[in-house]
Amino acid sequence: MDVPLPHLDRPFDYLVPEALDADARPGVRVKVRFAGQLVDGWLLERAESSEHPKLAYLEKVVSPVPVLSPEVARLARAVADRYAGSLADVLRLAVPPRHARAEKAVTAADAPPSADADADADADADARVGGRAEVDPRGWRDYPAGPALLRALTDGKPARAVWSALPGEDWADRYADAVAATVAGGRGAVVVVADARDLDRLDAALTAVLGAGRHVRLTAADGPARRYRAFLTARTGEVDVVVGTRAAMFAPVRRLGLVAIWDDGDDLHAEPRAPYPHARDVLLTRAQLGDVAALVGGYARTAEAQLLVETGWAREVVADRAVVRARTPAMAPTGDDPQLARDPGAASARLPSLAWTTARDALRADLPVLVQVPRRGYVPSVACADCRAPARCPHCAGPLALPSAQGTPACRWCGRVAAAYACPECGGRRLRASVTGARRTAEELGRAFPGVPVRTSGRE
Repeated sequence: MDVPLPHLDRPFDYLVPEALDADARPGVRVKVRFAGQLVDGWLLERAESSEHPKLAYLEKVVSPVPVLSPEVARLARAVADRYAGSLADVLRLAVPPRHARAEKAVTAADAPPSADADADADADADARVGGRAEVDPRGWRDYPAGPALLRALTDGKPARAVWSALPGEDWADRYADAVAATVAGGRGAVVVVADARDLDRLDAALTAVLGAGRHVRLTAADGPARRYRAFLTARTGEVDVVVGTRAAMFAPVRRLGLVAIWDDGDDLHAEPRAPYPHARDVLLTRAQLGDVAALVGGYARTAEAQLLVETGWAREVVADRAVVRARTPAMAPTGDDPQLARDPGAASARLPSLAWTTARDALRADLPVLVQVPRRGYVPSVACADCRAPARCPHCAGPLALPSAQGTPACRWCGRVAAAYACPECGGRRLRASVTGARRTAEELGRAFPGVPVRTSGRE
C-alpha cells in the first residue's frame, strides 16, 4: 500500500470480489480500505487462501493493465532494502503516474500483458531477431576486449564490463553496437544517460543501427502522456530496447540481456527523491538479480567503477597504452621549472612564450585556437596602483571595475561611476588591473596576432 509509515512496508491480504476477479491480476493498480481510508496500492500476487481469518474486500481495480512486472517488483524490493526506504517510494519512481488517455491509446490495439501475453511477446522477439547478421565489431577494435564483449552479448552471456572510452570516441555509436549485439541474441536492453543532450545522441545512433520503431525513449522531460505511452510500449513487449535518463532505470523490458549506463559519475544519475537511489546502483542490482550483462562506461572512470574491476565483478575494456597516447591531445604546462628556466618571464606574462608559440603554429596551419579565462568583462577588479589596496565604491563598498580601456571605473554592485576615485589608504588616484576579464584578454590576443579574428563567447 502507498502509505508513508515505515512499519507498514509489507504486503497485506485482501479478498477479491467476484466482480473484480478478471481485472485483479498481479501488477495492476488497486484501491483498498485501510484504517477507514481508501488508499492506493499494488496487487502483487493472487493466492487461494490466507493465514488471516478475517479479510476486507478489494475496493477497486484502478486499471486492468498490469504495469508492475514481477522482475521490477523484485528489483524495487531490493532497492528499498538497500537504501533503507519503503517499497511504495521505490515503486513511485519505477512506474510513472497513470495517464488514462495514453493508456487507452496503447491498449486499444494490444491486449493487456498477462502470462500468455508475455509468452507471445517472447515469441515475437524471437521472430524479430531471426536472421539478423552479426554486429560489425570494427568500432570496438581499438579496445582488445571490445569484440569479445560484443560476441558475449550476442550469445546472451552475462558479461560485465567497465569501459574507458578513448578521447574523441563516439560513445553513442559504441553503445548502439552493444545494444544491437544484445538484440541480435534475442534479448532486450536498458541504457541510462545523464541528460537530454546525451539521450538525443544515443537515440539517433540507435535509430541508425536498429531502425525506426525498435526502441523507445523514457524520460520525465517528455511529459506525462509521452512518458507513460513509452512505458506501456515497453511493458507490452512491442520494443526490445529502452533508453532514457534515470527515469528509465526501472524500465520493464522483457527478456532483459543488458543494462548500461554512460558517465556514471554525473550527479544527475542520483535520484533527488526518497530513498535517493543512484541509477548505477539500480542497474547493477538489476544485473545481479537477473544474471544479465552490464556495461559501465565513461571518458573518466569513477571510484565505484574501479571498485567493480578490483573486486572482479566486472572486467575492464580499455585501449592499449600506445593507442591512448596517440589519441590523447598533448598537454604542456607553462609553470614547471624547465619552462621557467627557458622563459623566466612566463611566471608573470599574460601569454607565456610556450602558449604564444603553440597558438602561432596552430594559426599558421589554419586551425582554431581556444583560450579559456575564468572571468568575464573587461577588467572586473581594480586596485590602487600605489599601495595595491582593492578599489571599493565609496557609496556601497562594492568592487570597482573598468568596462573598457578608456572607460570610467564603476561599481559592480550599485552601478555608480567613481570618476574622481581616491584611495582611502594612501590617497592615490591611479588604478591598475587586479583581475583581467575575457574582453581584455581578447583585446590582447588581437594585438598579439594582428589580422586574426578573435571572437568572445560567454554569458555576456
